Amino acid sequence: MVGRIKQIIEKSGLSDAAFSKKVGILQMTLWRQINGARKLSLETVAAIANAYPDVDCNWLIRGEGPMFISHERDDARLNNLVDVIAMQQETIRNLTEKVKQLQSK
Repeated sequence: MVGRIKQIIEKSGLSDAAFSKKVGILQMTLWRQINGARKLSLETVAAIANAYPDVDCNWLIRGEGPMFISHERDDARLNNLVDVIAMQQETIRNLTEKVKQLQSK
């Protein structure tokens, strides 16, 4: 897990000091944990997960799956909803036109 935390730090583009500040843990605590002087704490892992919500916790903890949470499924769902709304708007327009035609008779 330490290696994955180092990857997050690297991807963030932040210095160790800036990263620890963003995560909300002391820089010395982070340094000791990622360099093996102390065991990695649950508080550190939780702080990283909270500070970086796009990092997949399954990847962070177990090393399984992609590093980042995929938003592709959300995008596909959103596109489907937009399509449904467009079809409903068209149906409403057609029905409104029919009502106007019937009222004019």
